Amino acid sequence: MTTTTAATTARKLLLPVGSVVGAGVLAMVLGVPWTSASEGSSGIRLLADDNQGATLTISKIEPGASVSRSVTIRNSGGLASKLFFSESGDPSPFADGELHLVIDQDGTTLFDGDFAAMSDQAQDVGTLEPGGSSTFTFTVSLPDDAPFANQGEPATASYTWVNSEP
Repeated sequence: MTTTTAATTARKLLLPVGSVVGAGVLAMVLGVPWTSASEGSSGIRLLADDNQGATLTISKIEPGASVSRSVTIRNSGGLASKLFFSESGDPSPFADGELHLVIDQDGTTLFDGDFAAMSDQAQDVGTLEPGGSSTFTFTVSLPDDAPFANQGEPATASYTWVNSEP
């Protein structure tokens, strides 16, 4: 009787687990897209890399919408570090260049203008003490009256942080 109970319990457990795994494999084979946690359904993605850089990509934003993403830079070294910040990007393909970007560092505005218009301007953004950090927030928006044009042509800009001795 114990053998029958153990076999029945195993079948009850394997059926739901097998169904979930099978659905996942089927989704991958059929090409069902998985949503990135950093992008969600908004079409705005900020991807940081290990080389002191980040890429901001906007593939979709509704007129009147405003979306923010953040990245935190940390000084894990034993000495203070002077921090510089720069952008490289092409003009936005969104309707009439109306894609707006505000970049804040720890609550202070570094840039407020057209997306990718900050291009190639290195900025001194202060000193990071050993163990210190600084958070950069990127807020992208379109005005309420922006035409719903050029959606799907991504706007992309890359950002770089450079450390040096103070």
